[in-house]
Amino acid sequence: MKKKSLKKVTSAVLVAAMSMGLLAGCGGSKSSEEAKTDADGATVIKFGIHVANPKKQETVTYNIVQGFNKENKGKYKVEFVAADTEAHSKNMKLAAQDGSLPEIVHLDSAEAPEYNEAGYLLDMSDFLKENKDIDDALDGMEDAFNDGKVQYGLPYQSNVQGFFYNKDLFDKAGIAYPTDDTTYDEFLDMIAKLKDSGVTPIAIGSKNSGYSMWEFNEFFSRYGWGDNEKSYTGDKAKYSNDDMNACFEKIKGLADAGAFPENMATIEYFDAKQLFNEGKAAMFGTGQWDCAEFDKNIGEHIGFWWGPKFEDSSYEQNIAMKVPAAPLVVSSAVKDNDKAKEAVYAFFKYYYGEEAAKISYEGSIFPATNYDGIAATDSQYAMNAMITALGNGWKTPKAAPDQTVTPAVQEAMYDAIFGVMQGTYSPKDALKNMDSAAAN
Repeated sequence: MKKKSLKKVTSAVLVAAMSMGLLAGCGGSKSSEEAKTDADGATVIKFGIHVANPKKQETVTYNIVQGFNKENKGKYKVEFVAADTEAHSKNMKLAAQDGSLPEIVHLDSAEAPEYNEAGYLLDMSDFLKENKDIDDALDGMEDAFNDGKVQYGLPYQSNVQGFFYNKDLFDKAGIAYPTDDTTYDEFLDMIAKLKDSGVTPIAIGSKNSGYSMWEFNEFFSRYGWGDNEKSYTGDKAKYSNDDMNACFEKIKGLADAGAFPENMATIEYFDAKQLFNEGKAAMFGTGQWDCAEFDKNIGEHIGFWWGPKFEDSSYEQNIAMKVPAAPLVVSSAVKDNDKAKEAVYAFFKYYYGEEAAKISYEGSIFPATNYDGIAATDSQYAMNAMITALGNGWKTPKAAPDQTVTPAVQEAMYDAIFGVMQGTYSPKDALKNMDSAAAN
């Protein structure tokens, strides 16, 4: 397939990337090369991952890879190409352009379609046809990464997103826990009482804002994002309308109520999470990837909530948020390398199989697949709180709103949310900025 070009990395970024050695380690397969082998004769494939230390930062994925390598010693081996999220994004763009893309790559959902359009990704439709049990276990979760012609990726995990809360802090403030029927006005009253009790109602940090908006995907969904997704995606996307303005007004209302830390502008996601872990904040918006940490620090006092219902919205309010995580994609060069393709398929069979699902649950991570008989233990308090919330049977979007837009709009969306929260933008100005990002 003739490859189109990805949008070029800017010259400044390219110079910085070269000077920092960001291309080092990107030794993915090229169609003209034989697959590499290790000292034991195993076919080696690379896995480009979005964290610098997979063992500590993506422990479940690390354990799955180790399990696969152990089971396939002397036959197949997966090695990580690891970098922090920003560097990883730059590295993969450069690697795609010079033909050194790792065989397997974790890509942001907003970036993956561009790689697909440029011809850099393998169509995984044949893999799913050959592995019907996995196709069934994914149960449509993979559809988020199918453009109607190409299955260009498979979900990394299932992301369950919303508000975690500390029951102990609610009890001390004399406040009832939030429920599926809690309205926005009741939420504001809750925030006022929590603030009066001496704690920060909602821990959040605006530095690295892409890591701090998960709870707001529910806001967008309850103001009709899914119903109007065609208007919010594509070349003619536009966001300045009454629905989105009302949504941003609600975010502004939280800020006006003093819901967030006073130093929100100078702290990041990890700092905000520490406030929650230390009992200094009552709520924290995040996903299942933090469950194990909350089990350790908050234990049985942890609760989980989807967020408030909006009485001024005409759209469905009974919406949960269990959505596919960003995709795992495969380099199109694998198609012409039989040994590499065999190794990639073997790894994906393991990654999306029952054994890996068990490893995921043990690490308090929801896998992208569903298999009978695999569940959390009684001591996995945070994960069980999420499972309880999911028990209401509410529908969930095909994808989280922030994962349906282009990278430029996604960045503008994050900036808009925190700009409104900090008073930098009015809701209308924030939406105009998103419109401009879509137009350009």
